[in-house]
Amino acid sequence: MLRGQETENSFAVYWSTSYFPALDGLRAICVALVICFHMHEKVPGFIHGSTGVDIFFVLSGFLITTLLLREKEKYGSVSLKGFYVRRAFRILPIYYIVLLMYFPAIWLLRDATRWHQLMCALPYLLTFTQEFLPKSAGSIFAHSWSLGYEEKFYLLWPLLVLMLHPFRRRNIMILLAIGALILFLPWMAARSYGGLFVGSALGIVLDRSCRNRLQPYLLRIPSWVALGLVVAAYFLLFEQNLPIQFFSAAVALLVAALVLRQSMVRRFLEHPLLVLPGKRSYAMYLVHVLVLNIMAVAAAKARVDFWFVVMPATYVGSFLVATVLFHLVEKPSVEFGRGLSRKLRKRLTESLPRAAPLGAVRIRPIENPVDL
Repeated sequence: MLRGQETENSFAVYWSTSYFPALDGLRAICVALVICFHMHEKVPGFIHGSTGVDIFFVLSGFLITTLLLREKEKYGSVSLKGFYVRRAFRILPIYYIVLLMYFPAIWLLRDATRWHQLMCALPYLLTFTQEFLPKSAGSIFAHSWSLGYEEKFYLLWPLLVLMLHPFRRRNIMILLAIGALILFLPWMAARSYGGLFVGSALGIVLDRSCRNRLQPYLLRIPSWVALGLVVAAYFLLFEQNLPIQFFSAAVALLVAALVLRQSMVRRFLEHPLLVLPGKRSYAMYLVHVLVLNIMAVAAAKARVDFWFVVMPATYVGSFLVATVLFHLVEKPSVEFGRGLSRKLRKRLTESLPRAAPLGAVRIRPIENPVDL
């Protein structure tokens, strides 16, 4: 059993760490799963690609909540304007650029049906209201549905976190009640907001301001046990109709194990060959369907239309396109958003009395290249 001092030291390392490469490695695997999902019947039945999005939800909720709470700790307040500015410049520019790419792609196909579908879908795609897409919109850029749920989450969750902070027993009960209510939403909303909520709850449990009895227990969970729970939930999800929230909870335990202690699983996910595509995973997620269509046509013409050929080719192609977009669009827009956010943060700091932080450790913002 870990002693109290050992637990404190382990969490001190976590609280002072601003970037976890293993989470990018996990994202890289998520992209591969999502690509497999959009290949439909071509992949083996045991590859359940839809779970890639559910892992993204947990990661996104965890990182966003951690960023908010660490900003609150460091400055004594949270600049909501700064938060929304960072999110806007992180998500919107590259999203709209990829959406724009669908216009020449469909025009080159000379497909009147798809053009009509794009026009029907456009108002919903522009406003992140994909859950209301009519059937006449077809499946144009349909995989962006997850962003529709995330953007709504980003609007409301920071307000809720600040209202309930500090997280004492009464406020924790309110959070648990909100989590329970999510289960009664329509299935897709319960899946999306449930995953985001589970990841966010993990961020709260691990935060320095929320000293609780769960922290030492989370530290004791070996990474291989957490990974085993994820794998078990992964197969039970489809074979025994296990609720998706159990899978999200298993993923949250794995995330906790990855950020709290070194392990073989963590070292594997920190390999540069996984971390690099993980850093590009948001753009890869956005462009992979366009790339997949091109690769599928090329593979059919070359008579090598096999999943183990098309999938790696799509992954590499998506990475290359995402890298170009990263340097041309993503990186400049993210840096501009962060700079503007710092100015807003400075104005807020100058207008309010300096609040004493909870700890003496200075924390840089967590690098968060992907929020899916």
